[in-house]
Amino acid sequence: MRATIPEKSRNYTLAFEGSFMIRYVTRFTEEIFALIIAIVYLYEPFKKLYTIFQLNPVLSKYNYNYPLNCSCNISSILNRSITMKNMNLLLNNSSFKYSCYNCTSSTSSLLQNNSITIPNDGTQLPNKALLSLIILLGTCFMSLALKRFRRSNFFGRTTRQTLSDFGMTIALIGMVLFDMLMTKNAGGHSLTQKITVPNSIRPSDRERGNTWLISPLRERLPFWVYFASSFPAILISVVLFFEVELTSIMIQTKLKCVYTTKPIKGTGYHLDILIAGVLISINGLFGLPWICAAPVRSIAHVASLSRYSKTHAPGEKPRLIDIKDQRLTNIGVHILIGCTIFAASIIRKIPVAALFGIFLYFGIVSISGTQLFSRLKMMFIPTKYHPNVGYLRRIRQMKRYAYTFIQIVAAGLLLAIKVTSFAFLFPFILVLLVPFRKWCLPFIFTERELNELDGDEQQDSIFDDEIDFYGQVHLPI
Repeated sequence: MRATIPEKSRNYTLAFEGSFMIRYVTRFTEEIFALIIAIVYLYEPFKKLYTIFQLNPVLSKYNYNYPLNCSCNISSILNRSITMKNMNLLLNNSSFKYSCYNCTSSTSSLLQNNSITIPNDGTQLPNKALLSLIILLGTCFMSLALKRFRRSNFFGRTTRQTLSDFGMTIALIGMVLFDMLMTKNAGGHSLTQKITVPNSIRPSDRERGNTWLISPLRERLPFWVYFASSFPAILISVVLFFEVELTSIMIQTKLKCVYTTKPIKGTGYHLDILIAGVLISINGLFGLPWICAAPVRSIAHVASLSRYSKTHAPGEKPRLIDIKDQRLTNIGVHILIGCTIFAASIIRKIPVAALFGIFLYFGIVSISGTQLFSRLKMMFIPTKYHPNVGYLRRIRQMKRYAYTFIQIVAAGLLLAIKVTSFAFLFPFILVLLVPFRKWCLPFIFTERELNELDGDEQQDSIFDDEIDFYGQVHLPI
């Protein structure tokens, strides 16, 4: 857990001490960043669905009169030759039918090379696109339902917390079992696209062959390119730096309600950023994913190490006593993540639609818990039904609309840059939001209005033992 270092210790802090700028990153910037991430997560599932529906158009009937004419090689499917005696038997073989899904004709005829066209027997076929849509939405809505189960009145508190914490896992397993059932009913033929996993541990780029190390000097480029590449590298490092520091801010915010003074970290200040920088450099040489702090897992880790009082009056929430810090849990989690490379046979059974259902879930929960989404929602709700919160009761309606409009325009500008050839400027524009909030917004809003719209979230005097990690964190990672 990172904390604000006292003034006395700051005199000994080396390097540029860029972390001091994070104090100016407020909810204004966080909500814009969360909105951008949410839009990306919401866009990708529907983009994938559009592709699936283009390949598998929705028709009024799904039988063997599919508007494609071709022939299926029976020898390659059933490893047996075709004769007039066993032709009718083969036509009733479900494995043969589903293997020849797109090979259709209105008549049956014996062709050369053990090939046959499939007759129209009126049998309805499941549509791949509709099945993918059901799996995608089923994964998303099941995850949302289990997430909200934490606040329900069913079962005991421990059961509710367990079902809510493992909601995504339960939803994913449920949809995988549903897909396997549909596959079984289809004669063993897979009707949905599955996650592709290589049979061996090798680079995903075929052009690299079996070479893991990516040499920066393997291509002959002009000498100035090596120096010019430092500019986009700095921009990327800004995004990773913001991710680490925003995670620290979120954890620090949750701890404010626990201790009367902020917890102080010792001489290892910024050691996490140093280690992350070294690991990112090593991963870059081998073409591996970069790493940074994960807000959801960090807050979940803090919550799991929290100890609550067991002697409280009925109806009162337990009071947080302390947090027992340890590293064993994190080590175990990452060992299990590494062990997934040996579970390729299981991962291959996961439909891609279920994976995009998780993305859709991420997009919904990352924006639904923000004040920005609440202000947008309150535009369509009469004032008398507004909750009794400061930014709704103490701020004029037009000022709220103006503040919300500025955030949406800023998010739209960043998204427009992201999809153009100037995408490398995205981190730079994101950083510019910080001085814009500090020096430009005060000309439009008063200090009292900014404190209500952009101040710290109201925290209870106690730590909620039923904390919702995705509701507390606006970044779905």
